[in-house]
Amino acid sequence: MHNSKFNIYLNTKSVPAHDRGFNYGDGIFETILIKDNEALYLKDHIARLHIGCDKIFIRKPSIKLINENIKNAVGRTKDCIIKILLTRGSTDFGYQFPKNLKPNIYFFKIPLKLNVKDKPVRLRYSKFMPDIDKNFSRIKHCNRLPQAIIANELNQDKNTNDLIVVKDKFIIETLSANLFFVKEYNESYTFETPIISNFGIDGVLKGKVINYLLKAKFKVNKKNIKISDIKKYSSCFKVNSIKGVVFIDSIEKNKFKKSEMLYNILKSFIY
Repeated sequence: MHNSKFNIYLNTKSVPAHDRGFNYGDGIFETILIKDNEALYLKDHIARLHIGCDKIFIRKPSIKLINENIKNAVGRTKDCIIKILLTRGSTDFGYQFPKNLKPNIYFFKIPLKLNVKDKPVRLRYSKFMPDIDKNFSRIKHCNRLPQAIIANELNQDKNTNDLIVVKDKFIIETLSANLFFVKEYNESYTFETPIISNFGIDGVLKGKVINYLLKAKFKVNKKNIKISDIKKYSSCFKVNSIKGVVFIDSIEKNKFKKSEMLYNILKSFIY
């Protein structure tokens, strides 16, 4: 499908061989949950996509274009995932490209897998050491080689559900989710989440959870959290926009509790 500004692909099974996203990771993406045929937190996903466009100098697709093509890709499906992949376009091989290159935008419908809720969620620290990436941290660009290396490490460990990325002994995030740590005192909760600066993604749901907690008058701190700090916390959970809030049973030898009160506070984000 074509329009004057973008080449549009809906649920395609192939991509052009010369697509710069395929060849160089020259693009950005968003992954969006569809519930009851509606895209959750769509404005936030589009806002982050547009920030990514500004960062890597790709033309922004309009909100109308994105809305219309999500609906076309989803059709009548009630629950699924939509992945939007925006690349700079297709060129001959080589890094250079013409000034007015038309971007390619893909909309993929992906089946939704249900969360397994009765299985313990065990995390450990990844051996992977991320490089500092001040220019492109926080946006979902298509060069995900570090995440692929971490995923390969996770595949070797049958007893671990997810891996935590660490830089200089400070916790950043997991393979595909943001982390929250909880301090409890006399049934009062303080929520703390690692600062994302030189590596990682400030997830859409992370922002939603923070705003919700602040409106409910809970204390929320964004701070640098060391590996040695986690013994101070009573509970831990991870969040992303596809799987919602997932409570953590343990990080290596550190065990966490799951209180009913904490569950009730966060239940609107538990899918």
